[in-house]
Amino acid sequence: MFKKKCLIIEDSEIAIVTLSMQLEKLSMYDISVARNYNQAKSCLSNDTYDLIFLDIKLHESSGLDLVSEFPKLPPVIVTSSNVEFAIDTYEINSVMDFIKKPVTEDRLIKAIDKALNRQKTSNSIVENNFVFIKTGRHVMKFDFEKLDYINAYGIYSKIYSDNKSTIVNESIATLEEALPNQIFRRVHKSYIINIKKVTGYDHKNIFINEVVIPIGFSYKKNVSEFIQFI
Repeated sequence: MFKKKCLIIEDSEIAIVTLSMQLEKLSMYDISVARNYNQAKSCLSNDTYDLIFLDIKLHESSGLDLVSEFPKLPPVIVTSSNVEFAIDTYEINSVMDFIKKPVTEDRLIKAIDKALNRQKTSNSIVENNFVFIKTGRHVMKFDFEKLDYINAYGIYSKIYSDNKSTIVNESIATLEEALPNQIFRRVHKSYIINIKKVTGYDHKNIFINEVVIPIGFSYKKNVSEFIQFI
């Protein structure tokens, strides 16, 4: 799986370890670290990155000076324990977000969403072939090719994948907006299906192996748009 390249520019070892561990949970990035201004300059001069986490205070230097020195940076997420520095980042085009330390998992996901201009929900990150969704207090990865269907579960949803169900912290309406339409379609107020997993259908139901999923009256047109390609 192709991973994006992420550079952490940070002089606090605790902050480096914390942020690195949170990013490693997402399994989306090859992580590099620069611990001071000169190391950061070297990294930015000799390599390219998809995302940068930038501490404002780098010993006696300002991380924001790097932004001025390298005007064509990828999306930057600024981190600092001092929220007063946030105002200094508002007019910098490459800075997508500001996070107050310590960085929490929820806030990290939202900042990545914003920085990389992904389809956003409050508890998920959508990529080309998979999605990370918050389940309880944890974040789980769901591969599109293994995800069979989604069932509404009050303000939450149940995702059926690999012959098991997982309750996630997203409503079915939110997941409908976030997931790619060419793979996932809403066929009922309570169901989203993976089109590629459909094994049969009639005028009332869609079948995914032995599972029978009803077609809602208001979703018949939605179903007819993709059924001819099954």
